[in-house]
Amino acid sequence: MILLILFLNLDLSAKIDSLESVVSLYPQLPSILELNMCYFRTGKDSLGIELLKKHYDRLDAYANALMSLHLAHDYLYTGDILNARSEYLKLVSRYASSEFANDALERLYMIEKARIDTVKFKSLGYSIFLYESDQLEASIDSLRTLVKTPLGDYALYYLALTYMKMDDLAQALSAIDELNSSFADHKIHNAIILQAEIYIDLDKIKEARTILEDLIVRAPNSIYAVKARALLENRL
Repeated sequence: MILLILFLNLDLSAKIDSLESVVSLYPQLPSILELNMCYFRTGKDSLGIELLKKHYDRLDAYANALMSLHLAHDYLYTGDILNARSEYLKLVSRYASSEFANDALERLYMIEKARIDTVKFKSLGYSIFLYESDQLEASIDSLRTLVKTPLGDYALYYLALTYMKMDDLAQALSAIDELNSSFADHKIHNAIILQAEIYIDLDKIKEARTILEDLIVRAPNSIYAVKARALLENRL
């Protein structure tokens, strides 16, 4: 295991060297974001944050909005809740019509709820980083420690997402079921969309259609209704 970790770190170091050369010559959004994640994977968090700050406002509006979102995510991953909140608010203010504004609003709601236990929230932020960086087994282990806490609703939601990444649909559905039973009044609207997607992948079309149609009736003008209509049109 130790040798494997060393090998992976060496591999990431070589990838960082390559990406640094590419970004210095041709600073394009995909390379910048990939280098940012590689910095975080190797514990060079400050370099990842500075990278996004350096290239912000040098590309187009779409790139700026996405970099703004990832900068907020970076602060969240490191447990810097105040700066994460500030960056999410800036994104919503500056790019209100962007497709990323809703993602920022979801995270802001999560942050507001997390004020009850900032220590646990920092653990959640790191767990989300593990999920986003495809360290899936580690993400599962970390999220499981939070299931029985006041932040258990978000832990279960990200557990479901992690299992989806692993193509373990049964475990993903189990996590969603536990979310809905243990936190019946949760406000994670994307969990409804995720549940429908799991049902579709499991070929439970009737269940998926019922969930999506109910969501559209309850919140017809929301971004979630837009997602629900897209799933109904494209996958059912």
